[in-house]
Amino acid sequence: MKYSYKLRLNKHRVRRDGTAALFFQVIIDRRKTTLALDLYWPATHFDDDKSEILPRSKGDKLHEDYCRQIERRAGEINEVFIWARLAKVELTIELFTRELACSASRDDFIAFWSREADERFEKGLISKPTHTCHKSSLQTLKDYCGQLPFNTLNKKLLTEYKAWLYRHPDINSGNTVWKKLRDMRTYCNAAIGAGYFFDYPFKGFAMPATESRLEFLGEQEFLALRDHFYSDELKPAHLVTLRAFLFACYTGLRISDLKRVSWKEVRGKVLTFKPLKRTRDIVPLISVPLHPSAMKLIPEQRGVLIPTIAEQNMNELIKEVAAKLGLSQAVSFHWARHTFATRFLRHGGRLEVLQQLLGHKKIETTMIYVHIDDDRKREEINLLPE
Repeated sequence: MKYSYKLRLNKHRVRRDGTAALFFQVIIDRRKTTLALDLYWPATHFDDDKSEILPRSKGDKLHEDYCRQIERRAGEINEVFIWARLAKVELTIELFTRELACSASRDDFIAFWSREADERFEKGLISKPTHTCHKSSLQTLKDYCGQLPFNTLNKKLLTEYKAWLYRHPDINSGNTVWKKLRDMRTYCNAAIGAGYFFDYPFKGFAMPATESRLEFLGEQEFLALRDHFYSDELKPAHLVTLRAFLFACYTGLRISDLKRVSWKEVRGKVLTFKPLKRTRDIVPLISVPLHPSAMKLIPEQRGVLIPTIAEQNMNELIKEVAAKLGLSQAVSFHWARHTFATRFLRHGGRLEVLQQLLGHKKIETTMIYVHIDDDRKREEINLLPE
């Protein structure tokens, strides 16, 4: 692959004062593009053969200033060329233009993270909630250091950042620290994959331990919510939220999928859909037979299966409903998926079937639901003889 550039002067459009626009002509595999410099120079003082501007007179200070600006822009072009060669990237006009426009992201990890997250979201590679989560983790890192040049991104900085996270007043659990660092690692790996060279900070780095406790509703709590839904005591927003929550309790759907599935994806009372979340541990297609109680929750046999509102509002509203019934106020929408899994196993469901319903590729992922809640513990302990 060949690429080059030359300084040009547009002699076809000379202004009344005798000056014409300067620009760079970039050639990549015989394709050409131009980069305007927003600089004008006398057409009579430009050397086409050497591609350089000539001083208008002896000691021309403006000539010196223009030369510095031209050299700086040429340096930025060369940086993209060097990056492409070292990273063994097939450079195109489109990629060159993008990299040149985002030159800051080649030097600063935070700028790279921001751009990469936005591009992944625009291409549909991550969902809106995931994009929001990644941007939140990015903002936390910005609060810590402002800017983060790649040449300062190392294990020492990461260790100090981890300690700072534990001292942060708004971070109240090891799980949150783990998520912040996990998101940072995701974009470090993305930078490596994109050909950036830096001291990879996560090599040999001890990630914080996560709390393995899964939150879910007990049987009586679930039944209390179900009965409350049919009590005619709910305001419209609470009704929409509780309907969606209970449907997830009967199907195990994540809220990101619940918002998207429609009646068109139901065949013979079986919901078959492509999960929005895409990782190595999730199958590309999930089929869930709809329980009669789940079918009863579907308001219309057309359009989206279950109406929803913004996820943040739904989490707030489900807490309000739980508080009114005297249940745990820490409940969130993701409890519904955990509740589905624990109820399925508690009522005799097989682990390998649950694996398929949740869309896990590996049975080990589903094994986290093989636990015994406090109610079951008390029931089992009472079976012991005196």
